[in-house]
This record gives sequence, structure tokens and C-alpha cells, in this order.
Amino acid sequence: MDMSLTIDAIVIVLLAATIFFAFRLEGKLEGLRSAHTAFAGVVRDLNSAAARAEAGIQGLKSAAESSGVVLDDRIKRARSAGDELGLVLQTAQRVVQRLDGPRMSVPPAPRPQVAAMGDALRAFGGKR
Repeated sequence: MDMSLTIDAIVIVLLAATIFFAFRLEGKLEGLRSAHTAFAGVVRDLNSAAARAEAGIQGLKSAAESSGVVLDDRIKRARSAGDELGLVLQTAQRVVQRLDGPRMSVPPAPRPQVAAMGDALRAFGGKR
């Protein structure tokens, strides 16, 4: 009977150790569950921020494209106006030469700087 009592005592000690470690494991698993819940919230917030950033980038992209179209239109109109002014200036120079005769010589007018602006925009990657 002595041996039976010793084996029962060992089993009781081992069962008590198992219960103790089971409680410790339950506590750690509860901590892991709460950390998982917090991490899921962080992932949701990050996903929402990424979606907002993507929408902002799309907005910036469309604004840049529309600005490029407007700027291209303005450059075309400026070139057209510059060409018209060049023609008007040449006509005026011919009229002055006819009125003044060979006495006065008016130097030819330089081309307007609109073309140089377009070249500068192309150099910086602008649309044309």
C-alpha cells in the first residue's frame, strides 16, 4: 500500500503542476488574443489611410493632367498671338519703310519669346 500511496502522491503533484501550467497558458493566450484584436484594428486603420492616400494621389494626378491641358492650350494661344503680332510688326515696318523711304531703316523685330517658353516647358517634361 505504501507504493500505491507514493504513486498517487506523484500523480497528484503532476496533476497540480499541469493545472498550474494550464492556468499560465490560458493567461498568455488571453494576452495573445487581445494583442491580435489590437493588431487587427491597426491593420484596418492602415488600410483606410492607404485608401485615402491612393484617392489623394488620383486627385493630384487628374489635377496635374487638367492643368497640363490648360497650360498647353494657353501656350498654343500665346504662340498664335505671338505669330499675329509678328505679322503686324512686319507689316508696320513695311509701312514705315514706304513712308520714310530709304532714309530710315528699322531693324527687324525679334521673334516673341513664346516659342522659347514652350521649349523650356518641354525641357522640364511638360506636355506640348
